[in-house]
Amino acid sequence: MLGKLLFLLNLMGQCFLSNLSWSYALVFRGYKRFYRRAMLETSDFLKDDCLKINCTVGVVVSAIDCSRLYAIKVPESDIGDHFGMLLENEENSDVIFNVAGEKFHAHKLVLAARSPIFEAQLFSGPDDASNEIFLQDVEPVVFKALLHFIYRDTLNEDDELLASTSTSTSVCDTLAAKLLAAADKYELGRLRLMCESLLCKDISVNSVAKILALADHYHAMELKAVCLKFAAENLVAVMRSDGFEYLKENCPLLQSELLKTVVGCEEEASAGKSVWAQFSDGDDTNGRSVRQQIWEANNGGDINQNLWVQLPDDGAADTGNAMQLD
Repeated sequence: MLGKLLFLLNLMGQCFLSNLSWSYALVFRGYKRFYRRAMLETSDFLKDDCLKINCTVGVVVSAIDCSRLYAIKVPESDIGDHFGMLLENEENSDVIFNVAGEKFHAHKLVLAARSPIFEAQLFSGPDDASNEIFLQDVEPVVFKALLHFIYRDTLNEDDELLASTSTSTSVCDTLAAKLLAAADKYELGRLRLMCESLLCKDISVNSVAKILALADHYHAMELKAVCLKFAAENLVAVMRSDGFEYLKENCPLLQSELLKTVVGCEEEASAGKSVWAQFSDGDDTNGRSVRQQIWEANNGGDINQNLWVQLPDDGAADTGNAMQLD
């Protein structure tokens, strides 16, 4: 607490300046300095039995904020760098992973702290178990990227990891897709989201079906939702792609989810062209003649759960080789 008192009268009743200030926090009643009543009654302070007091009290209600004038910058966390050096130097490692003949040294406690699967694998077996573990279902480059994330909490975004599916490489063969599978296996949620983010950048008409299948298989829910919405909004073009044939043959249940997403997009649409308008009699967005083919069930005229649509290149609707969304 900061305070200041200013007295304007002396014992003779004359103006006199006497400053008293303090800058400490203290509950102080000042009773030891009280003026005795008997002394006051016989003093010259009383004039016609009146005591005149004139003072000014000043209280500082704000103080200078040092943090606004000066700042001490704290660097970014470097714990990932320290753990990364621990991995690279193989210092005090106590487990070896043999992946297709390539050996990776690691630390059981670090792996167990990051992954419940590693924890169960490394600490649930007998004490005399071998410290060398052979892995058959993962490639060395994928396991190396996995360890990099476990120790550094980042991805080594080199050219191979950032390789686009727009190249000749199939989306299933990209490092991001394989790392997504590893993240799902070892229950590394943050790594899975990182892989989802990478794969999301490569969603296109030709790749969305296979990326959707990957997302569904490896529990990548964020990526799956994006794929379903993209496919629903570009349904005609997606159904003409080779990836949709793959989806129809390998993931029939996803077709039902896609249909529900189409219905949801239709309900949310407040402006613009309807999703189903792509199938109406007339021309599609590419100027090709199409025809809507929707069969009604006998129970009250409700639309059947199965949607059959075939859009051949000649523009005529073909029900003989129709696709089914069930």
